[in-house]
Formats: sequence, C-alpha cells, structure tokens
Amino acid sequence: MSLSTIDSREWGKLFPLELTAKSDSALFIHRLFTVTLSALTAKRHIFSSDHFSSKKLGSLSVPLFTRSTSISEQKRFNSTVFSWIQGVSQAIANDYLKLATFFVISKVDDSVFEMYEYYFAYNNPSTTSPDESFLNTTSTDDIQQQVLKALQQINEFIDERLKPIANRGDYRFCLKIQYNSSITPENYQPTGFTDSREIVSPINWKQILTMKLSSSRRILAQIKTTHHKMLLVYRTPTMNSTSRK
Repeated sequence: MSLSTIDSREWGKLFPLELTAKSDSALFIHRLFTVTLSALTAKRHIFSSDHFSSKKLGSLSVPLFTRSTSISEQKRFNSTVFSWIQGVSQAIANDYLKLATFFVISKVDDSVFEMYEYYFAYNNPSTTSPDESFLNTTSTDDIQQQVLKALQQINEFIDERLKPIANRGDYRFCLKIQYNSSITPENYQPTGFTDSREIVSPINWKQILTMKLSSSRRILAQIKTTHHKMLLVYRTPTMNSTSRK
C-alpha cells in the first residue's frame, strides 16, 4: 500500500499528526492500543456491530469502538471497554504499563479460548533494557507504514488461522494489566482496573495465571516511535487452542 494514499485528515481522525514530543507519542500509543483492540475484536465478532464505527485509512476500513445506541448495552460496554481504554492511557502516560493481556475465556470451564498480549516499552532508562531500540526519527512516514502493516496482519491472521466465534454469549472478555514495578507506586491502579487480589470475579484467575502456554506465538504488530514501542502478540494456551490445523 502506498503511503500517498493516506490523507492527513484520515490519519488525524485516529492518531496525532505530530509525534515529536513524548506526550504526542504517548497519545499515539494509547490510540494505537484502542485501534488494534477495536480491529481484532470487531474481526472476531467479540462485541456486536453496534459497538463499532468505521474509519477510513488509505484503502483500509478500520473499525473503532463507539458508544452503543442501546441503553442497556451502552451502560455495560461503557463501564468496561471505555474504562479500560482510559486506564491504559493513564498508565502509558506515566510509563507504568508493561503488559496488557486481552483474554477470551470460556464460561463453561474458565479455559482461555485465546489471548492477545500488548507489550509496552519506553525510552526511559528506569524501565527499558539497554538493548531496546526506538526510532531515531520523528517522521510519521515510517510509523504510518508500521500501522498499516499491523492492521493488515491482524486481518490476515484472523481470516487465515482462527475459527469464527460462533456464540460470543458463551465467553467472557477481560483485560489484565501489569506494571513496570521499578517505578510504579505499590498501590497504583488506573481507571477501570482493580487489584486482582481484591477483585470479586466469576473467573478462576488462579487457574488462568498458572496455566502453561504453547509455543504458538504470532507477532501481529510491532510499532516504534522515538519514545515508545508497542508489541502485539497472539498466544495459544495449551488448554484450548483455536488455531486451524
């Protein structure tokens, strides 16, 4: 896909036009999390179509979370997904967020149907290993190319490797986050999240957090700026694989 096909007005509806300052880069990474999570949940039919609007980016049609028109659905959705997005934004702005994992969990036996791991790195000596690399330019051209590639890879991977989710009512969906412990205050919790030791949940987190993962690991996005890096990885739990043979 040619970068010339991306209108700045299209890009500006999804991402900041300038990425020079750290705050601009943090906003970009936050919106990138939102856009890619929107894309993969829409593609997997995890949420109803009422929860998405469509944005144009070059030749791609990009689904984006939106407020539902249904009152009951709106209340439930807003109290979860939009709270997640706000909390992730807060944690990224402080360099606190290390990993955000989106789980699709069976209601029958609490097995993990599939999971998507978002890794975050910061150009910050307090949180980043010396060999971590970031872009050495503030140009948006390379970043636009990375974003387009990521969205294409998400679509292609889901189309080619995953079975359709036939009945989303059979599953629970949740987001678990982990912090950079070296700089994050001990009792820190952003909007939309609760300490896993205190949360009351129908999900058997002890079983999930001690499960083993298979070797199936697919990088769907790897995007860098001068200040941040985000890696999106699909993982297959050994207890319940969704990949096609």
